[in-house]
Amino acid sequence: MLTADHSDAKFILLNDYDDSDKQELGTGTVELKLEKDSKNRVKVTKPGYQPVIKEYNKDLKWDKEQWISLTTRQVDITAEPFDAEILVDGRVIGTKAIYLYIQKDRFLTVEVKKPGFATATKVYYNQPDKETPPMKDHFILKDRQIRLEVMPADASVAANGILLGKGNQDIRVPFGDCVTVSVTKDGFVNYEKVLCNKEGDPEPPVRDKAVLEDRLVKITTAPNDASIEIAGKRVGNGNYDLKVPKNSCVEVRISKDGFIRYVKNYCNQANMQEPPVADFLEMQVDEAYTSSVSSDLANVRITIPVKVGIAPEESWKILSSIITGYFDILETVDYNTGYLTTAWQVQNFQSSIIRTRVIVSSGGNSDQITYAVKLVSQEAFLDGKNSVTVKDDEKFEDWARILKKYDGLIQEIQARLQN
Repeated sequence: MLTADHSDAKFILLNDYDDSDKQELGTGTVELKLEKDSKNRVKVTKPGYQPVIKEYNKDLKWDKEQWISLTTRQVDITAEPFDAEILVDGRVIGTKAIYLYIQKDRFLTVEVKKPGFATATKVYYNQPDKETPPMKDHFILKDRQIRLEVMPADASVAANGILLGKGNQDIRVPFGDCVTVSVTKDGFVNYEKVLCNKEGDPEPPVRDKAVLEDRLVKITTAPNDASIEIAGKRVGNGNYDLKVPKNSCVEVRISKDGFIRYVKNYCNQANMQEPPVADFLEMQVDEAYTSSVSSDLANVRITIPVKVGIAPEESWKILSSIITGYFDILETVDYNTGYLTTAWQVQNFQSSIIRTRVIVSSGGNSDQITYAVKLVSQEAFLDGKNSVTVKDDEKFEDWARILKKYDGLIQEIQARLQN
């Protein structure tokens, strides 16, 4: 008498030579008549369990009652794509389909893997206090996995804003969704890319690279409202995140009234000093600024009528006397035409050269004597590389300020000629 520990377990008599089914004997408990010239092999089966095969040789003495236990669980596992590897506790068992056998009081971990796909993992238990394993299980790999290789090797990688870690990472892209990948490192321009896994979209790559090559310099200035310019265009005040593309240099100009203009180059080239992560640019006070005053009289022709009663010779004498009090050298003097120019007077400062001169011309043909006086005030910046002389006209620009020592010149001429 053969009795199984499951009342619905099926007993099947097997052929002697190929273990194929010969005859179904029944379920639960069956009676087996032992044949003399047979192996008397019996298979006990139940869905969800590994079959047990027993052999009863007629020449041996057997207890009349035999108890047969089905204790090893069986799970029929299939996987897609069909070439995905099926691993059990880390060992490759096969592809497409396997039988998983879980012994009593044990558990097994199944992984389904294929390059370019996120690995599917499941643990199956054959323990009384755990979930009963299914008879069949089907794995479909749909979520994609991209191996992202990053440079520099210590760059941080995030997916949809969640930090994954530093260095190379596996990026999981759920089926029907997109993931925004960002790679960051202080001193470098961020890398960002959107990876999608949707129907109709091109397949995501199995491997991808994120190379941080462009550098990023966080510039701050003192004063904190100084103007920051690149290629002649203002890009910020006080602070700016400067991008320096690979194999290039970028010149930054910092300017503010009253301070020496600051110029600095940042290069991202081989054999050059690499740009800093952050740079604090502190400007120095411009002595040219502190030695001058803002004036709307600079570089403008001021018409000054002479008071009636003052003779032309006297007015010319007064005018010449005032100007020579400020300027040592008169370059051109022509009383008949009423034209006078001084030579340039130059004052050097750390950041620039200031040149100043006076030009006087006759104010017109009216009956009243009139002079047009122009106080020319110009500035040329020093770049520290090229020298500047007073004759380099192309390097000078009109300056809306007047050195303090010339500040009262126009007012004195007006006062003396009109009183």
